[in-house]
Amino acid sequence: MLKNNRIHYFNLLFLLFTLYINYASVTGGLGGKSIRELSDKYNNLFTPAPQTFGIWSIIYTLLLISTVRSLFSKKNSASNCSYYFIASCILNAGWIIAWQLEYITLSLIIMLSLLMVLVKITLQQNEETLLIEKLAFGIYLGWICIATIANTTTQIVALNFSLPINLQIYITHAIILIGTGITLWVAATLKNWTVLLPVIWAFYGIYSKRNSDFPTIAIVAAGSAIFIVLITIVHFLKKQIK
Repeated sequence: MLKNNRIHYFNLLFLLFTLYINYASVTGGLGGKSIRELSDKYNNLFTPAPQTFGIWSIIYTLLLISTVRSLFSKKNSASNCSYYFIASCILNAGWIIAWQLEYITLSLIIMLSLLMVLVKITLQQNEETLLIEKLAFGIYLGWICIATIANTTTQIVALNFSLPINLQIYITHAIILIGTGITLWVAATLKNWTVLLPVIWAFYGIYSKRNSDFPTIAIVAAGSAIFIVLITIVHFLKKQIK
């Protein structure tokens, strides 16, 4: 039986709007170039392999399942019962449009705003929050953490800074290590370790792309991914012992 709560219908409506904007961007309907083509244009050493971005299909599928489920559930959820989710949809669509039109600085500002909104949504979750919602927003937040770092490096590229290749390599090493620390802190603070899943996936994408041309970057990325996995395992083992 459908719930008589307008917020849930608005959530679904705005999510479908975001999916449409995403579809238009993939087909080149916005700005004439796809997101992948623009990523290649502003390519940098932190950018993962193209197939890595397929994680968006998982994110959108989980969000759609979670949003549709809320229409039928008798139990309200913090994730789907606030206007923050609508804000996240608007910011997501806004980022796609800004990126497609190559407003790189604006896209970074929007990305940072989306990051803060997703943190707010995750903070509203509690022990009663369903696993599907924790998984959906955890993976979403984790990927946006990585996407924000990537967007920042793209901003640097867009400013046409000419840096020696060796310096670019060292900076990429530092970015990966800093990203590892930040995402581990976010996961521990929000008590949602699914945040780390897309981070591991992103680092694997960097490893697979840079293994042949920049092996040290590949090693740092792979090492960071393994470190995150080990920290996560230790966390759950300690939790089981308690």
